[in-house]
Parts: sequence; structure tokens; C-alpha cells
Amino acid sequence: MTNILLVAPLGSGASATNVIGGSKLLAAELVRELGQRGFELEVLDTSGDVTNISPWRFQVVRLTRFLRVVWGVATKIRHSQIAFLVIAAPSALVLASAVWAICTMARRPLVLRLSGGDISVVYDGYGAAARWLAHRAWMRSSLVYVETRQSYRDFDHRPNFRWFPTTRKFEVPARVRREEVRKLIFVARLHMTKGLAEALDACRHLPEQCHLQVFGPGMSDTDWSLFEAHPRATYGGVLAPEDMLRVLSEHDLMLLPSYYSMEGYPAVILEAFQCGMPVIAARWRAVPELVGHEQNGLLVEPRSADAVRAAIERLLADPDLYRRLCDGAERRGEDFRSAKWHDRMAADLRPLADSAQRPQADLPGRS
Repeated sequence: MTNILLVAPLGSGASATNVIGGSKLLAAELVRELGQRGFELEVLDTSGDVTNISPWRFQVVRLTRFLRVVWGVATKIRHSQIAFLVIAAPSALVLASAVWAICTMARRPLVLRLSGGDISVVYDGYGAAARWLAHRAWMRSSLVYVETRQSYRDFDHRPNFRWFPTTRKFEVPARVRREEVRKLIFVARLHMTKGLAEALDACRHLPEQCHLQVFGPGMSDTDWSLFEAHPRATYGGVLAPEDMLRVLSEHDLMLLPSYYSMEGYPAVILEAFQCGMPVIAARWRAVPELVGHEQNGLLVEPRSADAVRAAIERLLADPDLYRRLCDGAERRGEDFRSAKWHDRMAADLRPLADSAQRPQADLPGRS
């Protein structure tokens, strides 16, 4: 049995300040998938209320979390063979470096999985001192899993880096055969840079039979006035993870024209694909690595409601193209199913565990 100390956000109980987003779903998936492959996990939960709070409180929460994680890893690492840290890419410099230092002193391998954005963008923003620290600390972890192909290419000279995309495991009971676009859906945190205004504006003058349903938690910059008297859109609240498959299966087309600065692989796009639903998305960051134009969706220019509207109207006018995109979406979704990717991860982790010291609790003379 391989013992892993998993340091990740697993908090439950969604609220205005504790949003169940991609990092938490990723962590829950790791617990499930590694557990099914025979790994024994001890979880150190790093989640906290950091959404929609004042700047001073945000800094207090970050400092408290940093101290809690450092103390937790320092006290628990001797009982595990591997430390596995799931962390948002922008937080890697300080927290991942601190955890790396602890693991190095404890002679335990550290595995990082960077989530919540593109580490290439973060790294490009580092100054000279930050790059010096990164190269001598967290980038020397035993394994570093990055989310996008571009990030992997940017660091492929480092043998410890691996491409490990966002994955999903949606078990669709039966393929919903979609014939035309009627029900549109937008699912995301309602940051304006997720393309909310563009999606709403694009749908304002659609035919009467079309309707856009918006789901997601409100953010500090959400402009709720955009929904007022909107003739073709309504806000449906926050979707629970267990309701996602059902709701997606009830819709025909996803809109996600995001130009969020740290966009990686939006999990909701993979979820739509696994339901056989095409996506209209912005040609932005790593999104074109997922969405193939005229293959499983349509790519449009960022920040352009007119471009989103033209893409929708194109699919309304060309049902054959729409059906081809549905087929392509289903095929693309298969590329990101959880099982095969976590089989590869398990194959990476077992040699690390074999080379690590045994947990102290298992050594002779210890209880």
C-alpha cells in the first residue's frame, strides 16, 4: 500500500465565500481515482473562504492557510511516502516552495498538480528573484503536472514535468441526439471576464424559440443589471456538481466566450463534450487546445458579442454543421476521460513510493 499525503482543497458546503470550483472538483476526483487504484490517502484540506471577501480579510485567510498547510505537512509527512500538493498556479511560488523545502528535509518526494490557470502565464510574470526561487524550489519537485499542452511545451526541457489535463468522468446513460439549437447554457463563475456580458448581449435578439440559461455563483464584479428585462435569458442560480450532468443533457449549446486572464482548460467544456454538446468559445489562451474550430465547436474573437451572435446564428442556419459538431464534441470528450489519465499518474507515483523512505509509523520499533 502506498501512503500519500494529499494537500488539496476539498471543502464542501458551497456558499458565497466558499465556491465549489474546478480545483475542488479536481481534488475530489484525485481522491476517488487514486483510491480506486490502491493508494492510501491522508487528506490535508486547504480550502477556505476566499471568494467575495474584502482585501484585508483575503490576506488574513491566505496567511492563515499558508501557516496551516506548512504546519500540517511538517507534522504529517513522516507518516507518508509521498506528498501530493494540488495548488492554483498563481500560488505555486511561495506555498509550493515552502512545501518542497519541508519534503526535501524529510526526504520525501513532492508531486505538484498545478490547477486554476496556465503556469506559463504565471511564470512569464515572475521577476528575476521569483524565477531564481522557482528554479531552486518548487520546479525541482519530483513530478510537476501542468494543465495545458503549451505549459508542457514551455517546460519540456525539465524531465520532471508532465502534461496532465483537466479530466472528467461523466457517465451519460444514453446519448441525447440533438438536432437543432434551442436551449443554450452558460456555466461559470460570473466574473465579467468569463464572457458573461458578451453571451447575454449575443442572445438578446435570437429567435423566440431560443433561450439562454445562466448558472454560476455571483462574483464581486458581476453586473446583475444585464439580466434585467432580458428577453431571451434567465439566471438559474448555482449548479451543484451532482446536478451538472442532468442540466447539461437538457441543453443544446454551451456558450463560454471567456477571456479570463488565467484560463486553462475549463472543466465545464469537457463536461459539455462528454454530453455531446458543442461549445462556442473565445480564441483565448489554451482554449483552442480543447475546442477545435468547426470540429466540436466554434471559436470566436474575445470580447465580441457580435462574433458570438454570428456563431449562434450560423448554427441556427446550418443544422447539418450543428449535428457534426455534436458528434465531434462527443469524440473529443472521450480524450479527457479520467480513467486513462489516472492510470498514467498511478504509473508515475508507484516508482516514487518505492524509492521513498517508508513511513515512520511502519518502521521497526514504532507503533
